[in-house]
Amino acid sequence: MFEAVDHVVISVSDLDEGIAQYETILGMAVSRTGEPEGAGFKNAFFDFAASSVELVCPTNEDGPVGKHLGRTGGGMYLMALRVDDVEATVSEMRGRGVPLIGDPGEGNPITGQVFVHPKAAGGVLVQITAGTQ
Repeated sequence: MFEAVDHVVISVSDLDEGIAQYETILGMAVSRTGEPEGAGFKNAFFDFAASSVELVCPTNEDGPVGKHLGRTGGGMYLMALRVDDVEATVSEMRGRGVPLIGDPGEGNPITGQVFVHPKAAGGVLVQITAGTQ
């Protein structure tokens, strides 16, 4: 079942400004930056022992991060919750009627990412993950 918050993702309109802001808030330097191929955003991570804060800045307005930023002006985008068993957790959530995105359905292996729909989670996309640390 659920173990911990793995990471949180915050959308920002300017990555350099976001990095400077969070370096001041956290009192630490950014750990790493990147631009995942085809994702439509650049990112920066502040890594802790067992979790991280990720800042994302869209590279185009048509992707999910760009649309989120256009709709909200930025802020909390995603919270990833670490679980001990993704398959079992998703199965239990299905049974409780939790609306999921990326769920391949009962009897099919989970090969991608599964999220709780933002409409069911106060506007926040919730990722179910085995962990990234």
